[in-house]
Amino acid sequence: MSRPRACLTLLPLVAVLAAACASVPVARPPFAPLPAVMADAARDPELAPLLLTVYPEPLSAQYGRELLPLDGARRVGVGDPEFLALLERRELLAPWRGLGPGGYVLEVARDGDATLVVVAAADEAGERHAASALRQLTSRTPGGERVRAAHIVDGPAFALRGSKRPQPWELAYGANFAWGARDDANHAGRELVATFAPGGTLDVSEEGLRRALDAFGPWQQRGVRRFALCFDDVGFGTTQDTRFSFGGYPRAFVVYVGVLADALRSVDPTCTVYVLPQTYWWDDPRLPSFARALRAAGGLDRGLSLVFTGPEIVSDRIDAAGLAQARATFGASERPALVYDNLGREGDWGPLTGRDPALVQVCDGVFGERGTPVHRLTRLDWSWNPEAYDAERSWRRALLELAGPRAFEELRAACAAFRAGAPRDVVAQAVDAFERAADPEWDGPLPRAELVRLLRDDLRRLGSEARVASD
Repeated sequence: MSRPRACLTLLPLVAVLAAACASVPVARPPFAPLPAVMADAARDPELAPLLLTVYPEPLSAQYGRELLPLDGARRVGVGDPEFLALLERRELLAPWRGLGPGGYVLEVARDGDATLVVVAAADEAGERHAASALRQLTSRTPGGERVRAAHIVDGPAFALRGSKRPQPWELAYGANFAWGARDDANHAGRELVATFAPGGTLDVSEEGLRRALDAFGPWQQRGVRRFALCFDDVGFGTTQDTRFSFGGYPRAFVVYVGVLADALRSVDPTCTVYVLPQTYWWDDPRLPSFARALRAAGGLDRGLSLVFTGPEIVSDRIDAAGLAQARATFGASERPALVYDNLGREGDWGPLTGRDPALVQVCDGVFGERGTPVHRLTRLDWSWNPEAYDAERSWRRALLELAGPRAFEELRAACAAFRAGAPRDVVAQAVDAFERAADPEWDGPLPRAELVRLLRDDLRRLGSEARVASD
């Protein structure tokens, strides 16, 4: 089971909220006395604006200055008889009707002497996202739970948000996808892409085609609707019979992926079939000639989607124009592509950078292979709302999710040391300081011991001298 998103265990002060965002009218003071630790947090100009806000960054968010009692709140959702009338009265009907998949409207406001919580979601995914947002706006206090006044209209930009090596806690931050289909807790609750690698010697016989369909078939029967044929890191060989039947690799490739795509669509006409070609980075010098040969051999099925890693195998920057050109070169521009992003593996405790927001126009998603919790969180933030993404703000927000306000500064120092390429002993001191400062009561996405373990694992990879900074 995934751990729930953390809600603040301490009540923030008025000045923190006022500095963080626009205000809403205050009917009467709802605030309680503040512990010293929150006063200290308020003096940190980087931490203060992050408290009791929603992460990933919403499309539209207005935060108020009131913290309202959540116990006994009046909650209204899609199934309530008064739902539509209430939305119209509060001018929420048009935003709700304009939501896309996974979208939601969340309003928390004072309604007379009570607290009103309105959740208007587009679908079940939107319900989950709204619940996560509400948890992040909630603070536990001695007098019970209080929730920050807010008006949020939100929904994800990319259809697919996740990684090759998913982790359950990511679901609370908008993850919904995994590259690869497995029946385990890490892949549960996600849209899966079932993958099959034909190998370096292409076999376009009935037996060769059957091997792929035998791999895909059980997953399709279970409702999986996305499939990928993976030719990465293999050559261009064929079996003797395939060469005799098709005359060469390009025609055999075109027939192979086309027949399999037709077979999958015969069961589910709306399924998506991806192809990860040998030339999976678009600056590969082999790509133009390979694409030209495929076009000469009849061309790829125009309903196929392509998978690339960017201009390089590990790309510092990925631009929408480059992806669009690569798709056009292969003659496969009708369906959105998918980006298999190799940036951000072990040791990267900084934010995702260098991804063009316009990629949302040409691909289903930009997913990572793996990464640190910090990198995973910032990637999910970017995937949710790339237009508003601020890498450094997202980095700080991820640190707050992981460490909580009491240990925020210490985790920031440890991650900053990794980012700066500091000597191992310097990083080790920072990690030790975080371990001592970590708040055992903070219910973040990862247990405190697990986060410390990951930091120490990456510490072992450092040399005794300073590294070259990766950012």
